[in-house]
Amino acid sequence: MLLKGFRPSDGFQHKTVVEFMDYSLGETYKNIISKFDRMRRKRNIFTYEIDVSISLTEANNALETATKFVDLIKDIIKKENPQSHFEF
Repeated sequence: MLLKGFRPSDGFQHKTVVEFMDYSLGETYKNIISKFDRMRRKRNIFTYEIDVSISLTEANNALETATKFVDLIKDIIKKENPQSHFEF
């Protein structure tokens, strides 16, 4: 979002970023954005509600999806701003 000159509104940052990604990336990345949004909602429930847990398989799948999502964003930033360099 910042690369495009936008900032998420205060209080709904995570949801706003997911909606922005869905809008800006379109159908090509719909599946990964949908997975990321589900993880965002589950994280919210896990963080703020009592007695909610996730399985090890679900956690591993979430980590795999998050890694793909970060790689996607890094590729987009490299294409749109070649001077940006990240070392993770």
